[in-house]
Amino acid sequence: MNYQEFLSTVQAQLSLRIETDVSLDIQSFTKNNGTKYDGLVILRPGRNVSPTIYLQPYYHRYLDGVCLDEICDDILNTYRTHEPKENFDTGIFTDFSRAGKRIVLRLVNYEKNTELLKQVPYFRYLDLAVIFYCMLHADSDNQANILIRNEHLKYWKISKDELYDLAKKNTPKLLMPQLTPMKNILEEMHVLTEPELMESVPPLYVLTNQYRTNGAAVMIYDGLLQEVSGHLQSDLIILPSSIHEVLLLAADESEHENMSHYNDMVKEVNEFELPDEEILSDHAYYYSRKSNLVLA
Repeated sequence: MNYQEFLSTVQAQLSLRIETDVSLDIQSFTKNNGTKYDGLVILRPGRNVSPTIYLQPYYHRYLDGVCLDEICDDILNTYRTHEPKENFDTGIFTDFSRAGKRIVLRLVNYEKNTELLKQVPYFRYLDLAVIFYCMLHADSDNQANILIRNEHLKYWKISKDELYDLAKKNTPKLLMPQLTPMKNILEEMHVLTEPELMESVPPLYVLTNQYRTNGAAVMIYDGLLQEVSGHLQSDLIILPSSIHEVLLLAADESEHENMSHYNDMVKEVNEFELPDEEILSDHAYYYSRKSNLVLA
């Protein structure tokens, strides 16, 4: 069956497996870089929140030969595992005295999100855009956020500049920076076991937040790149490996004149390794200690 038939069949099969008063709705969601996903929303009576279960991965499993019964079982198990036990406290978002403490910023690609940026407050940063979220929940397993749109500023009666000031203060506290040598991460993943292989790994550092999710924004935390470059006693090559992290490499001024090798590395990872929604930029950046600026 084709994809649309798959969606209809899954919805019909699940409706037979779940209580009759529970609603099953398939909605289209636009995510980062304009990527679109179909999500199943299962909502119980009296509840105002439900997890969204994206269905494209299940269709790929179906094409790989997984039977429909197993797919439906998996979807229901996923829903029951993540089903909220209580209603969402809307005051967290509607009451700005509470929401203001949860405003965080995020970096996305400017050109790939032009439609989204018509609807949300943002600031340009090189070829990127800084956008804003209200962070409802975050832990090592998942995060829950509400994207802040233009109408929210009107409701809260605040300006875009005030929003940015709050996000600059909150984000490093709520999403603390984490700088880790790449060698340590490869050891953690058990990729490197031989000492001679460990010595061959270039001195790369992974910069992200403590949850390793949407952590590329750490690169614009006040004073952070200055601190890292001071520690390394060098300028920095910044490789935007995804929206979740950037890679840092010690550099000298001569390398700023020839970034083509690093740009090619970034483009290759984007093309062959990353889902479209996780791409941040298609070229590297250079941080100058002298000017304390990130240069494209």
